[in-house]
Amino acid sequence: MICGENFPGALLGKHSPIGFYATRFVEAATPGEAEAQVLDLLRNDDVLKIRAELRNEDARVFFEEIAEVSADSERAPNSGFTFFAMGS
Repeated sequence: MICGENFPGALLGKHSPIGFYATRFVEAATPGEAEAQVLDLLRNDDVLKIRAELRNEDARVFFEEIAEVSADSERAPNSGFTFFAMGS
């Protein structure tokens, strides 16, 4: 479970900063490796791409939960975000 905070509202056509929640699945040997892989997925996600002049240096990503799941578990596609207005 990933939480992003203080991302530019311009991603959604808003003027104030936004946050998001997302879940991503990766194969990794350690939690640290999983975090690195997920960060790479987020950096390359078209939904989060924003022009350099609109980027916010306060944007952060937090890993709220890293859970090991069995290889035969049903997995949702690695896409989708639940956005929210910061401060709400």
